[in-house]
Amino acid sequence: MIEEFIKIQNELSKRVKIEDKIDINNITKIAGVDCSFVEKDGHTIGISCIVVMDRQFNILETQFGEGKVDIPYIPTFLAFREIPIIMKAYEKVKEAPDIFIFDGQGILHPRNMGIATHFGVLTDTVTIGCGKSHLYGKFLPPPNQNMAKSPVYVNDKIYGYALRVKKNTNPIFISPGNNISVDSSLYVIINNLRGYKLPEAVRIAHNSLQEYRKKLIKED
Repeated sequence: MIEEFIKIQNELSKRVKIEDKIDINNITKIAGVDCSFVEKDGHTIGISCIVVMDRQFNILETQFGEGKVDIPYIPTFLAFREIPIIMKAYEKVKEAPDIFIFDGQGILHPRNMGIATHFGVLTDTVTIGCGKSHLYGKFLPPPNQNMAKSPVYVNDKIYGYALRVKKNTNPIFISPGNNISVDSSLYVIINNLRGYKLPEAVRIAHNSLQEYRKKLIKED
């Protein structure tokens, strides 16, 4: 299984485009993507949520996906577990977001193929990874102050940024997924924060998932 996953990631990595496909100053719709899991009837059920917002943070659309998951969590192969479920929500989206922001990694990944990149290549969309923890690359911790940032390097090249949104909190890790540059990824994330650690669309997607998850558990 692992060998096949590595082969797929290496093939997909050849199609990654770390350059701006769109004018980031003219973005009108941004989607936040998150995924969660629940045990039900002896099965692992994956649930995904995509929330589409406008530039004023108004929610335009919320879509969910759900399905059985047979692939366990394996570090650096998260996409194989989550993307089939995320696609179920993606297929329902009507608002055509300019950018998808993932609670997960972009190219800050051993094979440049975090979940944001994997999805972005499969769908040829503009995607950004915004991980809550460090997975790959070298960096110095950002200064302990609001909105302090530090570049994350891979082979002496900047692949992303560690951003400390608030003083006394751990940084988030921002990197391009697909069809966007490193600096534009940072710009988009900074401009979609609304007083919380995660970009607003991702935060709302996460909260919506928690409510959906509670309903699934109650139905059990």
